[in-house]
Amino acid sequence: MINTKREFFEINFIKQNKILFLILLFSLLLNGCSEKPTNEKKQAVEPIKPSTQVIEQKVVTEPESAAQEQDRNSNIVNPVNKRNGNYATDSNTLDQFIKKIQPQNEYLQKILKADLDLDGKVEYVLAFGLEKGVIDNVFVVREDAGYHIIGKLEDPIIVAHLNTDMKIMKLGQTKQKFIVVYSTSEVNETEGFSIFALDHNRINSLNYNYPEATGQGSRKLEDINKDGVFEDVSYYRFQDTQQHTIMTYQKFDSSGPEKTKVLYENKNKKFVYPTVPKDIIQNYLEDHYLMNRFLIHLPEMAEFTALSASPKNHFEDIIDFSAMDYTGLDLNVKEIAYEANQRVFLVKSSSEEEESNQGLLFTLEKQSGKWKIIGIEMNDKS
Repeated sequence: MINTKREFFEINFIKQNKILFLILLFSLLLNGCSEKPTNEKKQAVEPIKPSTQVIEQKVVTEPESAAQEQDRNSNIVNPVNKRNGNYATDSNTLDQFIKKIQPQNEYLQKILKADLDLDGKVEYVLAFGLEKGVIDNVFVVREDAGYHIIGKLEDPIIVAHLNTDMKIMKLGQTKQKFIVVYSTSEVNETEGFSIFALDHNRINSLNYNYPEATGQGSRKLEDINKDGVFEDVSYYRFQDTQQHTIMTYQKFDSSGPEKTKVLYENKNKKFVYPTVPKDIIQNYLEDHYLMNRFLIHLPEMAEFTALSASPKNHFEDIIDFSAMDYTGLDLNVKEIAYEANQRVFLVKSSSEEEESNQGLLFTLEKQSGKWKIIGIEMNDKS
């Protein structure tokens, strides 16, 4: 009996333990199924949408007169700035378009807005540049169910220069507006411009003027006659005895005749008769050069002479006039004879050998208190 009881209890104990073990195992399985994923198992993250924030571009403008400012205000568009609500309706779209077409490493210099071809659709002229105040690329963009490039301005000036400003202007008596790009030299005091016109989807280079030959001088757009039509004006300034400035001008689109006007930049703003014989010779040869170059008549030239006949000599074969466009005519004037009221001078270019006696012989005589040229001849004696 004892053995039988022990066996009974042992069997019951084993059965009970198995039941407890099964209950515990089942509980563990239930808990394992209901646990949350650990941190090692990462959830999928939605892709971040590109930011719509736009870097603020600064438009560079040069100091200008009140009249120019009023003219500009009619077509300038401020660069897009989310803190400025003036152009809230299209600023984001235009800003994105600007960023899309912006040349690498270049900054937005200026934005102008106008209906350039008078078709009822707005065009934007966008100027970009590598440096502040310098324009390297200009695009014309049309707003027409979105923005798209019509074309790029092709710079017609072939010599070294800097494009420093841009305007939209009415140059004639019509409503048509033109794009004007202003240029300067990095070294000399040089000014020039280029004019562009939009003909629907084509950009035409209408006219340009820049001192390409000498690299000096001013070329401007001015309404000389105050008639509402601008002229293409060239100023040629010379460092001569009278400080002449020769002004040539023609209609802005190069139509019509070219006209010439002589200005005096001396303190008197008019012709002043020289009192020294050497200055009269210098003035006479300077005027000879200007008359031949610009095909103009300078009445002052006749005042210097009391010649029986016009000289037949080709002064260009003897005198080097090339410095006239830069530093002024450089002459070597040497007095070789003096008698009472007459003086004789040997004239040649300073670049000629000092020992040489070849040159022009000018004979001057004092008449009514003024020195007059009474003779010009070639001296070919060595």
